[in-house]
Amino acid sequence: MTPGCVYLVGAGPGDPALLTVRAVDLLRTVEVVAHDELVSPAILGLIRSGAELLPVGRRRGSGPVTYRLHPDVLARARAGRRVVRLKSGDPFIFGRGGEEAEELAEAGIPFEVVPGVSAALGAAAAAGIPLTHRECASDVTFASGHDADGSHRSWTGWGHLAAGRGTVVLFMASRQLEANLTRLVAGGRSPSTPAAYVVSATMPEEAVILGTLGDLADRAGGVDPQAPALVIVGDVVARRVPVASSRRGPLAGRRVLVARSRPGPSDIAARLRRLSAEVLEAPLVEATAPTSYARLDAALERLREFSVVLLDAPEGADAVFRRVRRLGSDAKSHAPVRIVAIGRKVGATLGGRGISLAATIPGSCRAALAAYEMVLRPGPLLLVTREGGRPSLREDLEALGLCVESVPAYRYVHHGRGTVTGPVDLVVLPSSSAAIALLAGELGNAFRHVPMVAMGRRSEEAARRFGVQHVVRPPKDDVPALVASVITASREV
Repeated sequence: MTPGCVYLVGAGPGDPALLTVRAVDLLRTVEVVAHDELVSPAILGLIRSGAELLPVGRRRGSGPVTYRLHPDVLARARAGRRVVRLKSGDPFIFGRGGEEAEELAEAGIPFEVVPGVSAALGAAAAAGIPLTHRECASDVTFASGHDADGSHRSWTGWGHLAAGRGTVVLFMASRQLEANLTRLVAGGRSPSTPAAYVVSATMPEEAVILGTLGDLADRAGGVDPQAPALVIVGDVVARRVPVASSRRGPLAGRRVLVARSRPGPSDIAARLRRLSAEVLEAPLVEATAPTSYARLDAALERLREFSVVLLDAPEGADAVFRRVRRLGSDAKSHAPVRIVAIGRKVGATLGGRGISLAATIPGSCRAALAAYEMVLRPGPLLLVTREGGRPSLREDLEALGLCVESVPAYRYVHHGRGTVTGPVDLVVLPSSSAAIALLAGELGNAFRHVPMVAMGRRSEEAARRFGVQHVVRPPKDDVPALVASVITASREV
């Protein structure tokens, strides 16, 4: 069998916004993702639906390693599958990526290395500490706090770290923090040398503890040694600039689950992340062909009967143009003059594809539709939407006195895979379909006791039908009001 391919991918320091474009593309396309334990749930939530998840990482103290590349990764690559080996930070900086690459080369399996933002660079930037500075540090050394076999280093291997004035960054030093700092002092570094302990860098729970080689261990004594952390030593620590404070937004320390009913990036999730929330998204959604194209094809054969075609997703537009080409010139010759997009993001996507739009309606609520009533008249309208339709959108259009025919052009498949681990502080329901997609599945059982913020009456009603007791509805059915309500609700949980 022809072997597959393994991608040694750096996941960066934790914040999904710091992933490379290549990393995101691979997470959305490969069949298997084998990940470290420290890879954040927010990053795992970017993996395409249907991909196999393999937690193959290990932490110090979990026993000796008897392999270079995890056997499960090797087996799947030999079976012809495309596998991402997702590693915290950069795969070639204390990530054992070199050993894995050696094994792949010896096995004759193609591989690619996708670099990531090193944990050292992420921690330094998040803490506002320059690793080099013209006035005090012209070099920086990355070092591990323990040997490859898990044992602590002897002092003879650390002599070069204590020499000079350069910056030292210690990886994996938390379990032996006091011993590591003591040995630097014993080697000649002054106990008054500035030092920083950076915990969960770039993540909402990020913490920066400042001190010196002499007192940093005491200052960091209350920190969970299981939390990912690095130590930065040198005069550069005294040059710290207060950039880290800008990350402490109003949702810092809060874990928010955004319910999804459609694929693609979520504007709501992005806004909440900018406010320092740790955002998870579920369920995972995949767009695919409808059960049947019969109703869409029948409507396209009668395009002359409609004055406007409404598109609520790029998938609908793609299906329409594919089916028009399939049906031939008759359908093309009777295409309506006006195509209207529902939603700014949909309009921007369609416009970027060269589709001429008569208008882009910014939202799907009744008020937004009413503002574009003259564009939609006289009707009838052809609403191209997903399988199962959008009954609330159709009802709001009909409330304006418009005649609407709704046809399915695509469908969404929801995968409630368990990438959401640990407690969640708040659940956000952007729509009734998102509420149903989350709460109707097995995944929803774990969250029905969690406070929720629901946009719109129908979203609130859907949540309550599933037994959710604590539901807050924003005063307006728009994203800014939703985000404001999330901030308010987060202060009460």
